[in-house]
Amino acid sequence: MGIEMLTQPFPWKRYSRKLKARIDNPRNAGHFSVQDAKARGMRRVEGSDGGVEDGNTVRLYWLVDTDDGAIVDARFQVYGQSALIGAAEVLCDLLVGKNYDQARRIGTDLLDKELRDKSSVPAFPTETFPHLNLVIGAVDSAADQCLDIPLPIAYVAPPAPTDIGEVLDGGYPGFESMPLQKKLAVIEQVLESDVRPYIALDGGGVEVVNLLDGKELVIAYQGNCTSCFSAVGATLAYIKQVINAKVHPDLEVVPDM
Repeated sequence: MGIEMLTQPFPWKRYSRKLKARIDNPRNAGHFSVQDAKARGMRRVEGSDGGVEDGNTVRLYWLVDTDDGAIVDARFQVYGQSALIGAAEVLCDLLVGKNYDQARRIGTDLLDKELRDKSSVPAFPTETFPHLNLVIGAVDSAADQCLDIPLPIAYVAPPAPTDIGEVLDGGYPGFESMPLQKKLAVIEQVLESDVRPYIALDGGGVEVVNLLDGKELVIAYQGNCTSCFSAVGATLAYIKQVINAKVHPDLEVVPDM
């Protein structure tokens, strides 16, 4: 990665509105001291990537619960392009409540999706991708310092967001009268934007098997989800919540186990 790539300017107008707002008003900028960690009974973890000499660097500060590896708070400091601020800002929001293993499964695609104005339009210009990779590199650096902390025995489920976003009153407009293929396309769109990114954090996936009688959505889990007990618990409940809120309130979601 050359210094030219990392220091070239990016047109502000090509950032999404959400990204601009995070850059203008970052809430997670700062750091934690050793005293801060002691006062809260947490481990202070610091991870970084890049360098001032290269023109861009990011440093993450975590407060980690040594009982279960959960990140209870996160802050960042950056030097360089404004894209680093937006990426680190949304990353810190995503980190809180996850354990260090889940944290290292966050990818640049999830950071981008969190800040998109429209699902089909990237929030970050392609020129910023090296900067996004710096932020992810800092996550790996911090997570490596937590490997001695045991994860809960029951840890297998990917984290589900507490906010599912926009809820469509009555479901997707005209869903009931759509032909089957159109209904499946709507369901795929919702799964792709609101479900798969979070399940993928733990190496899992979900696919549509069928829509029976227009009322029963049959899904199949992939990857780690196939052996995860929450596949019929928390994960399934979250998928059903999203489908009911954004597709149709009466749809039943059934896993093909």
